[in-house]
Amino acid sequence: MRSLSYRTVRRLRKLGIVLACCLAMLILIGILVAVYLGRFVVYTPDGAYLDFGRNTAKQAEGTLQPVQNPTLVEDVTIEYADPNVSTDTTELVSGYYIDYDMLQNPDAVLAALRELNTPCTVMIDLKNGNGSFYYSSQIDGAKQADVDINTMNAIISYLKNHGFTMVARVKTFTDTNFALEHLNCGLAIKGGALWMGKGCYWLDPDNPTVVFYLKQIARELAGKGFKEIVFDDFYFPSSNQIVYSSDKSRTRLIADTAQDLLNFFASSNITISFGNPATDIDFTGSSHVYISDVTGSGVSKTIDGFSQLEDPTAQIVFLTGSKDNRFDGYQVLRPLLSKLVS
Repeated sequence: MRSLSYRTVRRLRKLGIVLACCLAMLILIGILVAVYLGRFVVYTPDGAYLDFGRNTAKQAEGTLQPVQNPTLVEDVTIEYADPNVSTDTTELVSGYYIDYDMLQNPDAVLAALRELNTPCTVMIDLKNGNGSFYYSSQIDGAKQADVDINTMNAIISYLKNHGFTMVARVKTFTDTNFALEHLNCGLAIKGGALWMGKGCYWLDPDNPTVVFYLKQIARELAGKGFKEIVFDDFYFPSSNQIVYSSDKSRTRLIADTAQDLLNFFASSNITISFGNPATDIDFTGSSHVYISDVTGSGVSKTIDGFSQLEDPTAQIVFLTGSKDNRFDGYQVLRPLLSKLVS
């Protein structure tokens, strides 16, 4: 077998070094391209895609640049209480709730309401985690859910015209539609892509545009006759994937946002309440805390977790279909369409 000359071996070595350098350079370029494209990745419940029209500029501290407020809806009539009269008394709650699953058959919901002989409290879900509204919203950019909106509007009108105490529940910081329309209002991960939890994008609780948006929803619903607005899932996600920089702790941030909403409607006839919230928020005496997915064995632990409440028996409202007597003595809303379970 013929051996290679020394000169040939040197040339091959040089060629190998050059090829290795080229390969390393290609790998580096690939990594840089992947990082760059990561800013334009948009994740949706149906998959992911690249959107090169996104504004991915970020502030130095890691938060996204602010955007203009959405268009203000027309003013609605909100009654304001006499400032000399105390509004801290928490009203007792008894009645039914209507969730998103029930609203897939709004005709059945309307028929069930018509069978109720005595007006009571009825809580109804009106905005889901994707940010879709279950009524005819006039808020700029609002998208309607895939449901019979005419019948939904008829349900709201029936409640209003027949003496029911109307409570609206809306998802608070899970709002895919608003996050995609106002990218700088969403919570982001490293690289700038939006963070997703529970299958939805989450909004930044400390963003003024987000808080403005929540106030607009409450004002609009008040104009439709709702006496109480429940901001559901009122907490900051604990995921370490979220890139977030603030002088406040996430707990303090959520508490301040809650207080902002409470202060804004403090002298109105609207009660602001919270669903499944962070447990260390200082709620006002008139607010309720709505808790779902609790079994009878978890009642005492739930009550203990909200020790800061002035009157837990009046302020905590359980949403349950259970007949467990450990719910007795507390405020309870039952499912309008579902049968009670053991």
